[in-house]
Amino acid sequence: MLLTVCSDGIRDRVAVHALMTLLFFLLVLQARSAEIRAPAVALNGVPVSISGVSLPPQTRVQMRFEDARGNLAATLRTQTDDSGAFEQQVRLTTPGAVRYRWEVGNVSGEGRMRVIPAWWSSLPPLLAIALALLLRQVVLALLGGVWLGAWMIAGANPFTALLRVADTYLLNAYANRDHLQIIGFTMLLGGMLGVTTRAGGLKAIVRVLSRRVRSDRGVQLSAYLMGLVIFIDDYANTLFVGATMRPLADRFRVSREKLAYIIDSTAAPVANLALIGTWIGFEVSLIADSFKATGVGLEPYWAFLLSIPYRFYPIFALVFIAWLLIWRRDFGAMYRAELRARTTGKVLADGASPLANYESAELLPPDHLRGSVWSALLPIVVALGGTLGGLFYTGYYGALDAGEAITLRSVLSNANSYISLTWGALLGCVAAFLCAVPTRALNMREAFDAWVGGARAMVLAVVILGLAWSIGDVCEGLHTAQYLVQALQGNLSPAWLPALTTLVAAGISFAIGSSWGTMSILMPLAIPLAHSLTAGMDAPTQQFCLIATLSSVLAGATFGDHCSPISDTTVLSSIFAGSDHIDHVRTQLPYALIVGAVAWLVGDVATGFGLPVWVALLLGTALLGVVVRIAGKPTPGYEGET
Repeated sequence: MLLTVCSDGIRDRVAVHALMTLLFFLLVLQARSAEIRAPAVALNGVPVSISGVSLPPQTRVQMRFEDARGNLAATLRTQTDDSGAFEQQVRLTTPGAVRYRWEVGNVSGEGRMRVIPAWWSSLPPLLAIALALLLRQVVLALLGGVWLGAWMIAGANPFTALLRVADTYLLNAYANRDHLQIIGFTMLLGGMLGVTTRAGGLKAIVRVLSRRVRSDRGVQLSAYLMGLVIFIDDYANTLFVGATMRPLADRFRVSREKLAYIIDSTAAPVANLALIGTWIGFEVSLIADSFKATGVGLEPYWAFLLSIPYRFYPIFALVFIAWLLIWRRDFGAMYRAELRARTTGKVLADGASPLANYESAELLPPDHLRGSVWSALLPIVVALGGTLGGLFYTGYYGALDAGEAITLRSVLSNANSYISLTWGALLGCVAAFLCAVPTRALNMREAFDAWVGGARAMVLAVVILGLAWSIGDVCEGLHTAQYLVQALQGNLSPAWLPALTTLVAAGISFAIGSSWGTMSILMPLAIPLAHSLTAGMDAPTQQFCLIATLSSVLAGATFGDHCSPISDTTVLSSIFAGSDHIDHVRTQLPYALIVGAVAWLVGDVATGFGLPVWVALLLGTALLGVVVRIAGKPTPGYEGET
């Protein structure tokens, strides 16, 4: 009996020890899995987001931030949700090294961050843009901007920051699935154009169009009209217009800079305004999410339609090209480029480095090969059709998975444009081979070599895209967008909100080189601000402020993206026009700034103070015509060799 009791006691003690050991290991595992996410760098006076995951649910969170001397810099108190997570913002105003300690229940830890002056966050993109314009070497310029940002974030020596450019920022840029799809799309399109060029397809297009287009003005007008018609996607627009019109533009001595400008100025602006395409689903989804979070009862798609007349920059960008063609005038760097091309036949400036070389020996067709128009048009049409089909396919099944009714709006809002573009480019490559090999224009080996040559011509563009994405990541790590938003935000009158929103959107988009990224950042901020500023006002005023503000987000993002040398659309326009990228940016920027100034003054500012939108559109159109007429110089005409 005594033995039984003793053995039972021993077993109880063993069980207790086992339970305590198990609890100890569970606490250790929880401490190891618990994570407080704080950025390596914070901006002085700009709220920074602190979050936690894998923490005890419904538990109080305490954080203490201390400067290098141990003085209290800030505190944070909140509570985790049912999943053991939290997210809060804290504002630090003590520059230098900051140590933080956190405690959540029985779990605790510490970490470090650096607080830097807020304006420093704008230095990497500004350095990249300045170096690009100064050195005329976009790769070195972007590399300099990424390196400076990596140095500011890592806080180490310059050599370590250079290593971070390669092993962190470039690696992350190329590892992103969406980025890989854009790279695949670009390389596939390069290969497709290589095959069609080698098979004489573009040569045949030039021959056929030359019978109808008989002057440099006709070439520019054709490129402009093509840009208006191909509204489904800005990437597809740059491909089709560039591939089709580049040989003809060379034939009639239209500078590559002017062709790139027409392509760039019709790609994103048309896609921004189009009632159907890859942009509208994304834009409407942002509007819908912001409306839902703010409690706005307006239907998002209807709000999108109402906003179209207030998107002054995309509208005036298209109007400005029309005036240039009507008056046959240019000014500034663009005039000098056009004068050079007309008088000397040099469509590229001396020393220019086009992003894609379509005149390499491996791509030029033999002299005896006349080529077929279909060998060029069919692959491009198949690529566009494949992209459109992919949009509807991915959108249809995306809407089904989301449980939404199958409507045009739901299909477009759930479509995956990156996958669709990749499918379209792949089908275009298949069509290019089928047009070249069975017709004996090329044998299989020649066609494959041409495909490889076309893809190889895109390598420099892929490097630039990777660096452009990297500097976008640097700007995100340095909170550049948040700094710009806070710097231009304050006590506002509703009348000034659309104009100020345009400036903020343009600044963010110019700095990060992404119109979609800017829309994603700014839309959730701008719509609640417009809603709160007009609280208590009459319904028409509320709706006007809301519509004008969201229009300013969409238009301002397009304006900044259009001006930025690190924008992917700007890069792709240079690629498919065969232009030197810096020459494209340098000649386009004055035109874009003039259009942006008119759009801001006559559009955003004037309508904010009561000018009817239709009057603003007419007045802006007339003013741009006067600018072209007065400031522009007549460009020499060219009708080809007689």
